[in-house]
Amino acid sequence: MLKEMLKNIGLVLGLMIGVPFLFIYLLSSVNHRTKQQITNRFGVGGQIGFGFLGIIIHEASHLLVALIFGHHIDQFRLLRIPTADSDTLGYVHHTWNKRNLYQNMGNLFIGVAPIFGCCLTVLLMAKYLISEVYQSLVNVYDQPLNQLTFGLPSFNWLSMGIFLIIAANICIGGFDLSPADFENAKQGFWQAVLCLIAVTIIISLTPLQTALFHLLIHVTVIIVIISLFNLLISIVMTLIFRFI
Repeated sequence: MLKEMLKNIGLVLGLMIGVPFLFIYLLSSVNHRTKQQITNRFGVGGQIGFGFLGIIIHEASHLLVALIFGHHIDQFRLLRIPTADSDTLGYVHHTWNKRNLYQNMGNLFIGVAPIFGCCLTVLLMAKYLISEVYQSLVNVYDQPLNQLTFGLPSFNWLSMGIFLIIAANICIGGFDLSPADFENAKQGFWQAVLCLIAVTIIISLTPLQTALFHLLIHVTVIIVIISLFNLLISIVMTLIFRFI
């Protein structure tokens, strides 16, 4: 029983902390470099032209998750024109009760919310602009893990072109987490880990554990595919701005 429980804890922490944070680090690192290249070539304002949708989604994700975890919003701007005094493109200022475990744990999810917000937005765009590709992705969920395959179906090139342009804008402006975002996320890291361990132990004592862990694995597969797609777009954008 103890061995099985420890295995489940390792699985949950790996899939819910390890895998997402690996892609969070990769996406943030690549897009930070892209934004720096844009700044060097076009100035700070160039980030708005090439990534305004991503900036709005980035800040909106912070805002929404802060509200979900009961934080008080002092001030926010989803998009702002940088000035000589401040090159900030957007911000969400929030406060919370440091004695409240739920609100403290929320800092982890608030800090990294833009990554998931941008990925979800790209996924929803795929549903309406390139529905054939989206359906292929959804079908991955129904496949047994030992028979997992993903093929690129036929699609409309115009819709794909529009999708890629919008997705690139979101990647450029949305995926770059600032040092303040990472610092904020660190404040709730250990509370989130302890909460996940407690929930895993409870689930491991119920007959639902097999179904729930199976669901978690399949959801993680979807997250990995979406993240890899966004990482590919991000790398392409970095190479483009490197040579223009």
